[in-house]
Amino acid sequence: MKVCIGRRPFLEIRDFDAINKALVFDADDCRVLGRCELYTTKAWNFQAAGSDKKLYKAIDKSLESRYQDDLAFGRSLESNSLISQETSPFGPLDHPFSRKTFAYIVATLNASHPDHDFSNLQPQDFRKERSLAMTLNMLNTTLLNLSRQRFATCSLWEVIDKHIDLSQCDIYVYQPDSDSDPLGGDGLIWSTCYFFFNRAMKRVLYINLSTVSIQRSRRVDDELDDDDTLSSDKGYIYSEHEHVVSKKMDV
Repeated sequence: MKVCIGRRPFLEIRDFDAINKALVFDADDCRVLGRCELYTTKAWNFQAAGSDKKLYKAIDKSLESRYQDDLAFGRSLESNSLISQETSPFGPLDHPFSRKTFAYIVATLNASHPDHDFSNLQPQDFRKERSLAMTLNMLNTTLLNLSRQRFATCSLWEVIDKHIDLSQCDIYVYQPDSDSDPLGGDGLIWSTCYFFFNRAMKRVLYINLSTVSIQRSRRVDDELDDDDTLSSDKGYIYSEHEHVVSKKMDV
């Protein structure tokens, strides 16, 4: 069962409206679906009773179960002590600090994709990027190649940096398989989720980039041609994104 977050971690950033529009476009042989969202970890209280604490307890229980599984496979107490000190992308998993960071990232995914449950993810499903410059360069290259050099990446990061200070962020990446992808469904080509966590500001920037086949995109659009609530210049996917944002804001 999915653990839902009751408060409002999602931050409405008007500067991000243009970014989210630009992150949805047609490439040569696919459609690019992107989203850029900002969350505050202040809204998540893993100590007080409620859904937040349940999420943290579920994650904590899952990690403890992993250690017990290791014991069941016959590992000695000495080697198991090394397991408890094992580092993950979020740090040593026996440290509450590391587990809380991991919980923030999972909570971000759950908040961004309210119709999906990510509480069963494990730390090893993620990786930590060591270089901000290399991460931005990789994202820039991907966007420029897909958009045929039309994407204004410099202005993208300038706008984002005003709200989170990228230089002070820890960066985590989640590349889901086809079964666990937030968008999922037939026609998915690839998907990557980036998390920029500024601990001092208590903020998480979430960027999701996915590509789907043109056939899937057109099929979904055709199914919704008669829906007057959709804007023809934005298309289905961005309208869906707006709907999700509205749900987060209780609009």
